[in-house]
Amino acid sequence: MQKKILLLFFLLFIFNFAFAQKNKTTVSGTVKTADGQPAEFVTVMLKNTHYGSMTGAKGKFSFEAPAGNYTMVVFSIMAHNQEFPVTIKADTINYFPNITIIEKAMELGEVVITGQFFPQSLNNSVYKVRVINSEQIEQKAPNSVESLLNTEIGVRISNDLALGESDFEIMGMSGNNVKVLIDGIPMIDRLSKKQSLSQIDVNTIERIEIVEGPMSVTYGTDALAGVINIITKKGGAKDTNHFSLNARIQEETLGNEYQPFYGKGNHIESVNAQYGFKNGIYLGGSFTRNDFGGWQGNLTGRKKEWPSKTQYLGGFQAGIAKSKYDIGYRLDYLNEDILQKGDVPENRKATDVNYLANRFTHQLQGNWTVNNRTKLSFSGSYQDYERDKESTVINFATGEEYPSTGENAEDQSNYSVWFARATAVWKALTNLNLQAGLEYQHNEGTGDKIDQEHTTIDNGAVFLSAEYSPIKWLDVRLGVRSSYNSVYNAPTAIPSINTKFKLNDKMDIRVSYGRGFRAPTLQELYYTFYHVNGGGFWIKGNPDLKAESSDSYMASWVWRPLHNSNVRITSSVSGFFNDFKDRITMVSSVTEPNTQTYYNTGKYRTLGFTLENTLFWKKLRASLNFSYVGRYNNLFEDEVFAEESQTQFCYSPEISLSLTYEWTKVATFNLFYKFTGARQEYREYNGNLVLAGLENYNWMDLTITRPITKYFDIAAGVKNIFDVTWVQNSIANGGSGHGNADLSSSLLGCGRSFFLGITFKFNK
Repeated sequence: MQKKILLLFFLLFIFNFAFAQKNKTTVSGTVKTADGQPAEFVTVMLKNTHYGSMTGAKGKFSFEAPAGNYTMVVFSIMAHNQEFPVTIKADTINYFPNITIIEKAMELGEVVITGQFFPQSLNNSVYKVRVINSEQIEQKAPNSVESLLNTEIGVRISNDLALGESDFEIMGMSGNNVKVLIDGIPMIDRLSKKQSLSQIDVNTIERIEIVEGPMSVTYGTDALAGVINIITKKGGAKDTNHFSLNARIQEETLGNEYQPFYGKGNHIESVNAQYGFKNGIYLGGSFTRNDFGGWQGNLTGRKKEWPSKTQYLGGFQAGIAKSKYDIGYRLDYLNEDILQKGDVPENRKATDVNYLANRFTHQLQGNWTVNNRTKLSFSGSYQDYERDKESTVINFATGEEYPSTGENAEDQSNYSVWFARATAVWKALTNLNLQAGLEYQHNEGTGDKIDQEHTTIDNGAVFLSAEYSPIKWLDVRLGVRSSYNSVYNAPTAIPSINTKFKLNDKMDIRVSYGRGFRAPTLQELYYTFYHVNGGGFWIKGNPDLKAESSDSYMASWVWRPLHNSNVRITSSVSGFFNDFKDRITMVSSVTEPNTQTYYNTGKYRTLGFTLENTLFWKKLRASLNFSYVGRYNNLFEDEVFAEESQTQFCYSPEISLSLTYEWTKVATFNLFYKFTGARQEYREYNGNLVLAGLENYNWMDLTITRPITKYFDIAAGVKNIFDVTWVQNSIANGGSGHGNADLSSSLLGCGRSFFLGITFKFNK
């Protein structure tokens, strides 16, 4: 049946392509805002037809249509529209310069691409999407992607200090349930944690789009909780040759530890250059050094609470961008060295451990606008990631250094991924868009800790989506995905439905449901390694794991009570419920001491809501957000604890506040505050039921930026104003505990830090 549907779609596409090429003439022009700025991503259509396009660079648009008399409609982001009669003449270029829309540039809002058929406004998307744009990134002066994401409500970042890896949660779900993309390409990770986040050059990011909710139909496995799409800076089409050069130097203390440019503290140097020709060809390159000197904390010897880390990141891109098509190649490279220094014992022989990583990421992407109704897209990548562990013995009595021969002193692992994705979008009717796609991914792992009989997993999928607006105020998007997995029997069909109800120009409601499926990764099945933290323990894969499945429900309400040139107010409330079966998590082994392994825990659920409020008033941008997330108590139905006083969900709150004020001719001030509530769970400890976990804490950053010359900007500020370092965490048997459980602490920050940065910007 699926093959017949795809064949029908293909035949309709060929017919549409052949028919659309006849008797057409070019219609083009420019659209500007009320304050004279180019209006990008504004839709220009001939009324009651499917002829039209969207404005691109410098507000320009171009499409083909038959000759005749029409009404041209120009839609702005907020659905204000301009209509005027036009006559399209044959055998000539019909050019309409200086079309003006009602909104000013600051009123247009965000345009999103993640999960969309075509780029469109944030307000018009059927998905709930959050955007961190380039202006916000610059104002926060981040030193990593994790520090940037941690400013978002409902996003929790955690760190493995020994391995330099990061993990995060969205809606109470983490690890392999959240998909990280770079320009739509999935990133390879060594384990279930997302160490790829710490290995992305934050200086090359244009913006970040966060889509909450199940995205398994569009993006496949490990997108049960949502998608984080990191969109990088690129060259593009312009009228003339153009060149840009950006350079950044930032120095930051780590608590009271600092020395200039190298060693103690955090040191960033970055340069990014782009050159484009007026014929559409562009070239670009970037280089960044991140030097994190580590944090001594409460330790007094050579060993540090937070190990040092040095990264070198380089990138190259080349491509051509035309009005009808674009194709580009990108190469990113990472070299990383995490150094754990050992203390000097009585025999004067200390052991240092280096974790060395090399990552190559190749991308090839292309888009072809065949005609007004059809667009084809392709993306492919090859990623190679190698991680080595090397232990070195340093004899302080003699000055000798030599490789350690101890157990687990060395190991190596290598992962590679081939990925390809192709989609076709067809505007079948004015109010109906169809999408068909194919996807393939080949995963391979080798090394000392990989089961050599199982080194590859292949995933393939075909997916279909349709977005239909039967009436003006209703959008419905239906999707289905059929998958293949070389290890597991994937479901024949994974469905999803997203709806958007436009109650009026100021109010929207979104309701969605998605089915999720995730097969275990190669690492969860067959990878074994020795984790040095907490006295050392083994982490072992489990080849008997079952695949995860989920049912996810989400609803949101958005209200825009004010939207004009001076004031914009937006409020939204969203709620979610996620029901997992056979969720994969890491637990202590019952048969092997000092060992943790992956295991299917059976039932798991998350439940919660988020309240978000944003205000734009002249030079002020303010947001006040609140979230309340509940995680299922796995012991709730355990008969042993039936008499105990316990709840089905354990809830944790979050509050965030962000204030940005542009004081003309002085500086731009950005203040960020976040309260992270206690994250506690019920655990069994010595036969008793205990409630425990990480206690709550407060975080605040202040950044001040201002231009000092035509080409130079300066940024300075304070991070971690409340001087957060260790936060109490009660643990029991490797998990959380409280009351009778052992008390410990988790390291979340290096104390109050001060930074100063200078950015050079040149555009010609």
